Amino acid sequence: MSHLPTIITDLAMILLVAGITTILFKKINQPLVLGYIIAGFITGPNFVFFPTIADKVNVQAWSEIGVIFLLFALGLEFSFYKLKKVGSTAFVSTAVIIVSMLFVGYGVGQLLGWTHMDSIFLGGMLSMSSTAIIIKAFDDLNLRNQSFTEVVFGVLIVEDIVGIAMMVILSTIAVATSGISSTELALSVGRLIFFLVLWFVAGMYLIPTFFKKAQDLMTDETLVVVSIGLCLGMVFLATHLGFSSALGAFIMGSLIAEAPNAEHIEHLVSPIKDLFGAVFFVSVGMMVNPALLADYALPVAALVATTILGQLFFSTCGVLAAGQKLHTAVLCGFSLTQIGEFSFILATLGMNLGVTSDFLYPIIVAVSVITTFTTPFFINAAEPAYHKLTELLPKRFLDWLDRYTDSNIEDTKSQDWRNLLTDYVLHMVIYATLLFAIMLGSSLYLLPYLRDNLQLPYANFIAAGGTLLVMAPLLRAILVNRAGSAELFSILWFKRRANHLPLMILVLGKVLLASFSLYFVFNDLVGIHGILAFAAIALVGYFIASSDWLMGEYLRIESRFLVNLNEKHMRKHREAQGGQQGHWFDEELYLAYYKVADNSPIIGKTMKQLAVRQYYGCNVLQMRTPQATIDMPGGEVTVTKGANLLVIGSESQLKIMDAAIIQRHLELHRLWGPVTMRQFMLEDHAYAPEQQFLSLAITIDKHSPILGTSLKAADLRHKWSCLVIGLERGAFTITNPNVSLVFEENDLLWVLGKQKMMNTLIREEIL
Repeated sequence: MSHLPTIITDLAMILLVAGITTILFKKINQPLVLGYIIAGFITGPNFVFFPTIADKVNVQAWSEIGVIFLLFALGLEFSFYKLKKVGSTAFVSTAVIIVSMLFVGYGVGQLLGWTHMDSIFLGGMLSMSSTAIIIKAFDDLNLRNQSFTEVVFGVLIVEDIVGIAMMVILSTIAVATSGISSTELALSVGRLIFFLVLWFVAGMYLIPTFFKKAQDLMTDETLVVVSIGLCLGMVFLATHLGFSSALGAFIMGSLIAEAPNAEHIEHLVSPIKDLFGAVFFVSVGMMVNPALLADYALPVAALVATTILGQLFFSTCGVLAAGQKLHTAVLCGFSLTQIGEFSFILATLGMNLGVTSDFLYPIIVAVSVITTFTTPFFINAAEPAYHKLTELLPKRFLDWLDRYTDSNIEDTKSQDWRNLLTDYVLHMVIYATLLFAIMLGSSLYLLPYLRDNLQLPYANFIAAGGTLLVMAPLLRAILVNRAGSAELFSILWFKRRANHLPLMILVLGKVLLASFSLYFVFNDLVGIHGILAFAAIALVGYFIASSDWLMGEYLRIESRFLVNLNEKHMRKHREAQGGQQGHWFDEELYLAYYKVADNSPIIGKTMKQLAVRQYYGCNVLQMRTPQATIDMPGGEVTVTKGANLLVIGSESQLKIMDAAIIQRHLELHRLWGPVTMRQFMLEDHAYAPEQQFLSLAITIDKHSPILGTSLKAADLRHKWSCLVIGLERGAFTITNPNVSLVFEENDLLWVLGKQKMMNTLIREEIL
């Protein structure tokens, strides 16, 4: 009879005991995680009344795989839309909780006489609440639909992200043999941000697109194999670059989460996650040593009290600081009074790195078990505690809290600068990361490969040409004369002259980034120096900045990225509405009617000279004069005295135009509007049929004559006698699209015109 490997017998024992204990814990309505920990204790070396496992090394390897699949599953449940939706409340609250509990945990560790590294890891463990335990408690208490739970879930989402970053930072601190170097820590954080941005942007463009293209070719078996292969591939890449395997697993999970079949993948991977996750939690229970816990009963009690009181106090303060009411803050604070999965993972990290003491792991497990049991009681105690708190606190303080939260919620003063700077920094970080990644790839891999491996002549010129070709669409976007958001830039530019200088500084920052990238190509790859290099930068920069083709390529890349980012959410939203497409444009677009004064400086100028679309993003839909009415006037049409202009655009675009009218003294007086396009179309039915404006949606299929051409080249204003007002590409919608945008198959094009447009489209068999 052949010998059965030890790992098989160990796994059989682990799973059988875990199955029995979890059934019992399900019977008494307790979290399954606790059942796994008890199973680990029973099969571990510290429980002498039951056979123990024979090979702890193999079980440790399986538990590491369990961490990978736990984080991969967490990534599959993660959504970038959810992260955007939680808003500032979750970010502010989480920042207060994490920072405060890190300091408190470190201080308690030092008071207990623990080492510097034990105290640092302790602070990280005590700062992370348990997502699984809170969800279980909310379900058991029927609280999932309460308004405060949205805030709690938002905090948990952000905590998951912070936990991933904390693992990288703690790993860096742990390997610093000669103390903690602030420079090394800053470089590690910067490297983490660089790779996170790079993986997010590149992965969001590639991974969901791959699953979408191959959707019809994949069976359930293929989906599992491909998904786990991508997960382990990212794990290998992350560890190769010095990050944790958990980071790679979470990132790949979050990227696959945006694929069209993400829910099905999550369902298929769930049994594998459950299996290896069970092994991980069982391995956690194996570390529980009753004798050791008896010796450390005082630290366990102290940490339980620190966790409950600290999380309760700082979570309440954090939610209050974010602008929520005291009632919501108290309910959130009482819900977050425990530690769980991430604490185990951080404890495992410290143990594997050999930087934490042996007693820390079982102590944290004990604290987690105790706080898990107390969580439902504290959630139930939140409401009575709030009423008691309002009785004890001075009325003046409660009034001040009301005023503070009201000012946070209702403060709707101009946030244009803050929104512009947020958008600007976000775009600059993404552009700089992608350009720097291209530079690294060219200098470290492409050029050596062409020069040393292939031994090609003029390898540096070939590498420079390839690098410039890849960079060019990004440089075209950077060199657009806008500091991030074009609309916000224009609003601030026309609002006050004092805004001009800081806005130009922001534009200069983008120009410098583009110039530095071009300097790398000509100086580092080609070898051009001095004035000649700057002349080459200026010449190539000019051609890139004026290229409609490059702008079209960038818009194609950007739209694919945004489709992948938003498609899953939009699909769920439309399914919730019964699958209706939803005419977004008739509420997003507005119309306003302006009278041209007799002394207006625009009289005698052509529409091309006015450049209403270029400067303000709007379109002139109609020009009426005493002599004639001109629909969709072309660039050659001249504004005459007594003319009235019907302008269409988004709310912010019309806001830009109104600001420009005042600042430039254009002498245009609004007669009516703005009104939504829906309202305008309803009122327009009062006219004769041939005078009514009509809106149509045209699907661009493989037979469409405009497929693969740009909006500018298609010249639909003249060919179809219409105005392009919007485009839907998957879940991505654009009002008044850029003239460089290239039409793709399955785009939904929205046009506005009159009966002449309808006749043309029917005659050319477009409809």
